Amino acid sequence: MWFSMINFIKQYILIFLFWGVLPGIAFPVEMNAQVSVNSSVDKSRIKIGDLINYEVRYFYGEGIEIQTPGLGSNLGAFEIRDFNEFPVQEKDSNFEKIVTYSISTFDTGAYVIPPIAVGYTVLADSSEHFLETEPIDIYVESMKPSEEGDIRGLKAQAEIPLDIQQIVIYSLIGLAVLLAIVFFWWYRKKRQQGGMFSKPAPPPRPAHEVALEKLENLEKSGMLAAGELKDYFTELAEILREYIEGRFFIPALESTTYEIMRAFAQPDFTAIETSAIEQNLELSDLVKFAKFIPDESEGISALISTRDFVEKTMIVEAPEPESATDENSEEEPLPEKAEAMS
Repeated sequence: MWFSMINFIKQYILIFLFWGVLPGIAFPVEMNAQVSVNSSVDKSRIKIGDLINYEVRYFYGEGIEIQTPGLGSNLGAFEIRDFNEFPVQEKDSNFEKIVTYSISTFDTGAYVIPPIAVGYTVLADSSEHFLETEPIDIYVESMKPSEEGDIRGLKAQAEIPLDIQQIVIYSLIGLAVLLAIVFFWWYRKKRQQGGMFSKPAPPPRPAHEVALEKLENLEKSGMLAAGELKDYFTELAEILREYIEGRFFIPALESTTYEIMRAFAQPDFTAIETSAIEQNLELSDLVKFAKFIPDESEGISALISTRDFVEKTMIVEAPEPESATDENSEEEPLPEKAEAMS
């Protein structure tokens, strides 16, 4: 019983396969007589990142419409870098269409460009069918060199023999360069200070000489006669302040009249008569700041009193005493000369 039942089931399976599956297999073959597809690559062994030119050719007759996959094709591990679809070419009532892909991958090993499903339509009955390209094997090699040329361990450092002569030579050269730098720095500093190969600056003129000379020039300038009272008294006060600073070392040029007179009130200057210069400085301040207009006689009197103050307080160097030998030489001749004179 079981055996007959199994045979019955086998018969139905064979009938199903014969009438259901077999016609489905035979139909595409019949349609494939009008459509064919061929795929190829320009190289099947590449390095990482190299481009592969993957080409798909479609051959079909009249009444067939091809749907190319385009950029949406699934090429497995490969990336589509570029895509070109060329115009259809007609050959003996048949048509050829070429599509190219530029693909690459960045993984090493053996890979397969998978089949691409190609769809087409038979315009006579609007039926749609599919074909697939053949898979293509691709091997991707690494960019690394072979293990034989791999990085090796460091060699031992080479020992440089000690050369005393070279050490001495280089030491002397370094010392010479250092001395040259030091000399250049010293020479430049001296040049800036004016003390290198230059004559010493002459000693400053005595303060009274400068003051008397400027007072004489002011007297001859004609400012007073021309009515230039402000300029006249300003110049007079400047001369007096410069003399006080150079003679008594009081910062008169940067001090007020009150500060100058307070400095003269110190015990070191009690013997100096300062009433005249105080009057002149105050008069100059009135002319300069209060626009006071004095008489011409007051201007002459101020210049005279300033000159008197300079002459009374100036430092006069005492003449050097003549030596006794000079006096004797003038009075009595030497013995040899005396005999000659007799």
